[in-house]
Amino acid sequence: MLADDQQGVLLHAIYDTFSNWSCRFSFACHKGCATCCTQSVTMTTLEGQGIRTYLAAQGRIAELAGPAFLPSLAERSIRLTTNGFVAAHLRGEEVEEPAEWDLRPCPFLADNACTIYAVRPFGCRLFASLTPCAESGAADMPPGYLTASTILLQYIEHLNQNGRWGTLVEILGGLAGEGRADGFGVPTAPIPGFLMAPEERRVVEPLIDDLFQQEINGKRFDQWLAGARP
Repeated sequence: MLADDQQGVLLHAIYDTFSNWSCRFSFACHKGCATCCTQSVTMTTLEGQGIRTYLAAQGRIAELAGPAFLPSLAERSIRLTTNGFVAAHLRGEEVEEPAEWDLRPCPFLADNACTIYAVRPFGCRLFASLTPCAESGAADMPPGYLTASTILLQYIEHLNQNGRWGTLVEILGGLAGEGRADGFGVPTAPIPGFLMAPEERRVVEPLIDDLFQQEINGKRFDQWLAGARP
């Protein structure tokens, strides 16, 4: 089992590797474009703890006690984690999508800009579009980009052993009221495999190879990943 601080180091290795890889694409995204910044963004408690630390350092931790971070159980529409979703598909099961997404603006938006940008979760970092999505209503991603991003989401969940997964609002609200009777989020799960089309390999594999070869505290990333769960 990985210590919390080691999980954090590996998380940031994923962030940095993805940033270096994704800069090859000419995305239309810019500060002030906040179409994708909704309350449907998901993350792990590992990422939530990083956000809490950041808010505390800025004297903003009280924000998490606000009504925006107290969703009711009835509002929880997402029940499968990323690895749970992939596992269901690998078993040949039909996965029911939420009837509708929560498109209310993220509580951390101010004047269409993110106020926790430095510590935003990977679910935010992966959003990108080659064309302005505000015009079309959908993101235009390069071939293989979403698959690569999903694999990294799977790694993050796998690393966060004994963690929880849910929407950003639910996870941060749950961490703020840890121990409450109704609980929060759903348990993270190990990697069951991957969903990748053969033609996507040439796009995805350079990213994964670069990440796996990184040496972190005396071990390669893939070695840390293999030992993250029993």
